[in-house]
Amino acid sequence: MGYGPAATAGQVTGLYSAEVPVAGQSVEQRTDGIRRAFARMLIKVTGNRTVPQRPELQEDIAQATRYVQQFRYRLGAGRSSAAEPPAAEDGAVDSGEASRLLTVQFDSAAVQRLLRERRLPVWGRNRPSGLVWLGIESQGQRRVMRPELDAALIDAMTVTAEQRGVPLLLPLMDLEDQAAVQVADLWGDFEQNIRRASQRYTPDLIVTGRMTQLSGRLWRVTWRLYHGNRTTSWSDEGGDPVDLAREGAQHVGDLLAERYAPVGGEANLSPIRLRVSGVTALVQYAGVGRLLQSQSSVERADMVAVEPDAVIFELQVRGGIQVLEQGLALGGVIEPVTDLPDATQSLVEGVDLFYRMR
Repeated sequence: MGYGPAATAGQVTGLYSAEVPVAGQSVEQRTDGIRRAFARMLIKVTGNRTVPQRPELQEDIAQATRYVQQFRYRLGAGRSSAAEPPAAEDGAVDSGEASRLLTVQFDSAAVQRLLRERRLPVWGRNRPSGLVWLGIESQGQRRVMRPELDAALIDAMTVTAEQRGVPLLLPLMDLEDQAAVQVADLWGDFEQNIRRASQRYTPDLIVTGRMTQLSGRLWRVTWRLYHGNRTTSWSDEGGDPVDLAREGAQHVGDLLAERYAPVGGEANLSPIRLRVSGVTALVQYAGVGRLLQSQSSVERADMVAVEPDAVIFELQVRGGIQVLEQGLALGGVIEPVTDLPDATQSLVEGVDLFYRMR
């Protein structure tokens, strides 16, 4: 998360760790902190912000210390209203003074086993990166959000996105960006201009927002998510623009989790056969294998056939073929074959998806 093209990345790190404020270092305070960190970590790994409230996980959260690999304490600068939203699991510290923070690293393999047993998704490290353009209207003046003017809004979105495990990118708003995106583009939903201006950041999706001060204590924000050929819009109102920015990032996380790591129907596995052509070296085969292992929707991947320049896998997939296709599009390893001759399809009966090495 941060500014500039270099921050665009689909590989998310730190999914199995979390940091929470604690009042002290006693055993009771540490145990409570580990439980809250465990709940936060589960939100990142599953992509679902309500997962800590699921009844089947309550006993596991209570015994969160069983999943700890290591922990450490550090002193923080205190809670910021922009960066640290109030949450039910974070009741330990709420002070503007320097606070003590507990960072906990959990056992990824054990957590994955737990979630599989509880029939919950495990969202892998390959996740879509999002670029945010936000317009602000106050006292009749409109402008585009800028780092030097809107630090609280930016902190709210980036910290929330980090807690959700969503790679979020804010534009530099340098001279190139200022020339490419105008306030009118955001208020007019000029998609073509927005997409053109976003190309330098190569994001997987684009989020735009129009935040308007309706009165002294009332703000309204309208969001739009451009994801491939799909466009999703929603609105929100409230008294604090920072809270609205934070909730906007939360909603983006919700939408992406629904698409890439759906909770509903996770117990139903579908067999899907995938053929990947252009596999002529062991390193390519290994790359495809890592990509399949990183997919939250793939429960199992078995190689069932080898051709001179292709490999066929049989996959057990949660969420159906569309969820799998969305995940494969993020890896940058393979791409769908759209110009496959009918003769080739007839030679490989039973194959559901045809891909090739990039």
